[in-house]
Amino acid sequence: MSRRLVFLALTFLALFLWAQPVGAAQDTKDNDAQLIMEIKELIQQHHLSNPDPAVLTGGAIQGMLDSLDDPYTEYFTPEDIQNFTDSLNGDLVGVGIELSAGDQYPFVVRVIPGTPADRGGIKAGDLIVSVNGKSTAGRSLSEVVDEIRGVRDTTVVLTIRRGEKDFDLALRRADIHVPSVEYEMLAGGTGYISINSFGSQTAEEFESAIKQLMSSRAKSLIIDLRDNGGGYLQEAVEILDDFLAEGSIVVSIVDGRGNKEEIRTGQKPFVSGLPVVILVNGWTASASEIMAAALRDYGMATLVGSPTFGKGVVQSIIPLSSGGALKLTISKYLTPAGHDINNIGLEPDYSVLTGNLQKEVAWQILHPEDDPDLVVDTKTGKVLVNGRSIDLKINTIKRGNRVYLPLRPVLESMLYQVFWQDGKINIFSGQQEKLTINTGNSGPGGDTGIILEKGISYAPVDLLQRLNIDININGNSYILSRNL
Repeated sequence: MSRRLVFLALTFLALFLWAQPVGAAQDTKDNDAQLIMEIKELIQQHHLSNPDPAVLTGGAIQGMLDSLDDPYTEYFTPEDIQNFTDSLNGDLVGVGIELSAGDQYPFVVRVIPGTPADRGGIKAGDLIVSVNGKSTAGRSLSEVVDEIRGVRDTTVVLTIRRGEKDFDLALRRADIHVPSVEYEMLAGGTGYISINSFGSQTAEEFESAIKQLMSSRAKSLIIDLRDNGGGYLQEAVEILDDFLAEGSIVVSIVDGRGNKEEIRTGQKPFVSGLPVVILVNGWTASASEIMAAALRDYGMATLVGSPTFGKGVVQSIIPLSSGGALKLTISKYLTPAGHDINNIGLEPDYSVLTGNLQKEVAWQILHPEDDPDLVVDTKTGKVLVNGRSIDLKINTIKRGNRVYLPLRPVLESMLYQVFWQDGKINIFSGQQEKLTINTGNSGPGGDTGIILEKGISYAPVDLLQRLNIDININGNSYILSRNL
């Protein structure tokens, strides 16, 4: 789809557009420019340290940018631009594994199909014990990742621990493309699509994913924008083309002089009639916030999670004659309904602060015909929500004859929202307040029985029953359900 301007939102929470090069046709007689050059030359000629001219130039640039007191205005070297573009598009040189920090060693979360790691037989759950003979124990995840990556066609040796067995695996680094979109079909005909960033292929990947889900007869959709700091806004607009009527306003750009430009969808949508829930959190920013706001403003989506980052200003990327670029804040943006979210963010329709419950709550909202249920194993703390195992532990506490469960995760799994304010816990079902707990009357002998243990609020089982939560005990398991 052709567009007059190409807007972008950086993964480090910036939204910008490409502008035409400034060029070298500056007025050499400009007094300010003359003064800067004069000072630079004097420093080079006379300062005791004999400074590098390139360092002086970089310092002058940075000094000007610092004077703006704007965290989003930045100078990019040619290398910075290339690294940013590659990262945003999911292009890197490595072996094709996604790692997460473990208790002692990093472990493999995912192996990208068709990569050296995939061909070498690495599996999810494998521990990376060392890289090129250097132990990974106690090292930061970013340090280990940097060591695994490197120059294309060079070899890296990973020591893998699988179960009780360690073995070495030599892998040749290669160009890797990490898809920005992942999808799956959940129970009950709910499609799930996660967008990690908005790279140059994201709209194409999203369209392929949603068409696959629709061909599998998806009846509803969860779009996961958590931890998505942005990317090319054009890609977000093209995704919105799939949902919104042609010509719909996606975002309005307003500059410092009050001039306003509207960015609109450019084609007829092919997705209709699918209830949509969007997952958001504090690192949902820029293009992600624009997409979430647009679908909600048009009444097409419900937001679930925690408040978003609140990145609502626009930067222009201006190529420089050196091959670098200047990223300069030039305007702000407004949602289709005219909201300015800068430094505010988007408030979710359903507040769910327990991250590992957010996806399940989204599913439950899309399936009101199924009452929510929670099973807690009091021995292991393992949890089942709506019959599915969740990566979450819920510990129980006993005080005398009372059994206590952690308030927030239990209530959020039951589709309640929990808010703390002025020493009170306010519990909502949808938009209706159901119960207010004065924590001043808490404690094992208080009116409410709320206790605080290692920073976590625990509620007695009898208090949960006041919220129409049925509780049954089967051996070591507590089975909670709520009749909606």
